[in-house]
Amino acid sequence: MTIAFVLIVASALVGIATGYLFRIWALVIISPLIAVLSAIILRTYEFGMMAGVIVIAICLVVCQLAYLAAAYFLHARDVSAHDEVDGEPGKASEQKIRREHK
Repeated sequence: MTIAFVLIVASALVGIATGYLFRIWALVIISPLIAVLSAIILRTYEFGMMAGVIVIAICLVVCQLAYLAAAYFLHARDVSAHDEVDGEPGKASEQKIRREHK
């Protein structure tokens, strides 16, 4: 049972690292790697089929949720509801358009 917790925590750490370093397309590569590596490790520790599938599914979900959390915290400062409401551009211009002072 300890190996299942280790795999879940490792999946969360991989998700966090991916969220901070890469775009969402990296999950297309990382998710199958997590599934295959988890399956090999769980088979080595003689987990049953249903228990192994459940642990692998939890690992994948935890990895993707950790990715979303890391990406949200990384980009949360850039999103502001005030920019949308008043129609004024933010301090950092997104399209490199200078402000006109009239």
